[in-house]
Amino acid sequence: MLPYIDLHCDTLYRIAASPERFFSTGSHISTHVFQSGLRHANCALQSFAIFTDLGEFSDTHPLSSVCRQYQCFRSILEKAEEHMMQIRSSSDLTDCIHQNKTGALLTLEESCLCKDPAASLPCLFSLGIRIATLTWDYSTPLCGSAANEAPKNLRYMPPVPSAHTVFFKENSGLTPYGFDFLAEAEHLGIILDVSHLSDKGFFDLVTHSKRPFLASHSNARSVCNVPRNLSDDMLRILAVRGGLTGLCLHEPFLVTKPCSDCDISDAIIHHVKHILNVAGSDVLALGTDFDGTPGNRIIPNVTHLFHLEQILKKAGLNSGTIEKLFYKNALRFLTENLP
Repeated sequence: MLPYIDLHCDTLYRIAASPERFFSTGSHISTHVFQSGLRHANCALQSFAIFTDLGEFSDTHPLSSVCRQYQCFRSILEKAEEHMMQIRSSSDLTDCIHQNKTGALLTLEESCLCKDPAASLPCLFSLGIRIATLTWDYSTPLCGSAANEAPKNLRYMPPVPSAHTVFFKENSGLTPYGFDFLAEAEHLGIILDVSHLSDKGFFDLVTHSKRPFLASHSNARSVCNVPRNLSDDMLRILAVRGGLTGLCLHEPFLVTKPCSDCDISDAIIHHVKHILNVAGSDVLALGTDFDGTPGNRIIPNVTHLFHLEQILKKAGLNSGTIEKLFYKNALRFLTENLP
């Protein structure tokens, strides 16, 4: 089995209240990502997202969820220190590979967590967060979302000017708060993630960013026409800017209608070949979205990722291209862009 680097999972959100679930075995396994599975599947690096659904917070502060998930992450690392290490820098990544450990990279999914999101970044950076989406499914005072849902709660958000509708109208882009966040993230060395971002937000970031960025878990919109996937123009821009898109295994982002197991395999092949054709072999990586979705029937957890390798080989992809998708592209990107 090839080593692999996964740019996105939501496991911390699922197990925040019970970190011991990460170490479950046999019939007790209840997550897509778990320690024995990572070792079995030859995982070189797993990105662990700290995910926040703003709609869950009416009385408590969203940062409380960040704290819980971070403590879960620390608990996992302490118990698995012989096999895992946190990645904060490119030198950490090199050391991790030499020690034959699984790297654990902390990321952020939803960045509008307080009344001054940019000011929170130095603290988040100190925790080890190195990749951040600007938003999730809600358009917030930072930017518009691909899902274009209005946030259910603004109590802990930046103050919204009287002309607030500009923030929440269809396909709104980055706001002044968003541009401040972008500048501070790039100053610190946090990589921006355009998965979940609105189309206008994507192009705002293209215009104003100075560093490479990525889409941690997004597929090809030309193959599966949902707003969360990337247009061909976006894929080309990612390639030109030295970025990545992580192949997402969430079935509704692979195909828009109910289908068979065979259709899921065909859809994966279609997305991969389309992205390769449009943007070349250096832009495609892996962003499973494990534990953030009900799962993929062909690849239900990390131990089944070898099926992806088999599917791609059967489709005629050469070993060099498959290796790039599984780990080489992400390894190059992270080596070049981590602090």
